[in-house]
Amino acid sequence: MEIAANAKILIVDDEPNNLLALEAILADMGTQLVRAYSGKEALRHLLKDDFAIILLDVQMPTMDGLETAALIRERTLTRFTPIIFLTAAGRTETEISRGYEMGAVDYLLKPIIPEILRQKVRVLVDLFQMNAEIKRLNFELIESNMDLERRVQDRTAALEAQSLDLARSNRELAQFATAASHDLQEPLRTLSTYLQLLGKNNKGRLSADDQEIFGVVLDSARRMRQLIIDLLAFSQVGVGERKPGQVDCGALVEKVLDQIKGMVEERGAKISVGPMPVLNAEAVLLGQVFQNLIGNALKFQKGGAPVVEVSARQEQGRWVFGVRDEGIGIAPEHFEKVFELFGRLHARDDYPGNGLGLSLCKKVVERHGGSIWLDPTPAKGSTFYFSIPHKG
Repeated sequence: MEIAANAKILIVDDEPNNLLALEAILADMGTQLVRAYSGKEALRHLLKDDFAIILLDVQMPTMDGLETAALIRERTLTRFTPIIFLTAAGRTETEISRGYEMGAVDYLLKPIIPEILRQKVRVLVDLFQMNAEIKRLNFELIESNMDLERRVQDRTAALEAQSLDLARSNRELAQFATAASHDLQEPLRTLSTYLQLLGKNNKGRLSADDQEIFGVVLDSARRMRQLIIDLLAFSQVGVGERKPGQVDCGALVEKVLDQIKGMVEERGAKISVGPMPVLNAEAVLLGQVFQNLIGNALKFQKGGAPVVEVSARQEQGRWVFGVRDEGIGIAPEHFEKVFELFGRLHARDDYPGNGLGLSLCKKVVERHGGSIWLDPTPAKGSTFYFSIPHKG
């Protein structure tokens, strides 16, 4: 490891010749050498600079090396600065022991062997450099964390503001949809009522062409009103807080079948319902999914009595529901289109509807955290699957 250019070494000795000798030994090591001729001068330097090592002579007048080391160790900033004591040969073991008690990391006897001193200094300076690098990296990490925290706080505040704006927009949209639906339905209801009265009062008086025109107008008014009702239902999905509860899906499907009982009997349909779970969901919305899927299974048929199977199976973390029919089927290239808003694959004269049913199903299922899809390899007809997450 290359020695840091800013690593400073404090050399303390009251003899100028000793200081010159130490400087000569360490001159080409790339460190900054700072002289001190006494313990007091050494302490003054330590107040101003951070040193990698202190080379400290033991025998000095007024304040010797051991006293100086004791004062160095009392200061928090210099408590762990490495001290190498330099002492004349023949010092007692007791004195050396006191030096280690004062915090010395090593003792070198004079005359100093240059290579030994250089090796010891190199090791301690390398440790100083590594410690400085760790401190630098820690500081950068703290700065980075603070910056990241500020960015997260700013982003969170922005998202919260966007969320509030979105919630406000959703409320305004719901209010608009409700008001528009009411305002549009009322004249259409009046139009349909008067058209029916007009047809009843003029029964037998209209020509065949006029009767056909009259029927088209009346049917258009009815379809427009149904479209407004369906659009209102679609716009309401996802507005407001979720209010889930325990839903008996078996009872829910039976309720849906009771609501479309007239269609089932008219078509002579055979509908089988397998075992259904009880799960946490929004009953009204989930009922709309079953009603649309079963209604489509009854509608998209060609001849014969419709056969519909409603099933459910539990997978890891979710329930998967299926509605299978033996109707006209859907080509794979149209699997995505059927879930688009107003997505229709057939003319209205062939199969009535406005293309909102499956879009509503997708929106409801996704509101519950699930997904909806078509069986990619149906043997006959179509099978729609949708999942609802379930814990437990």
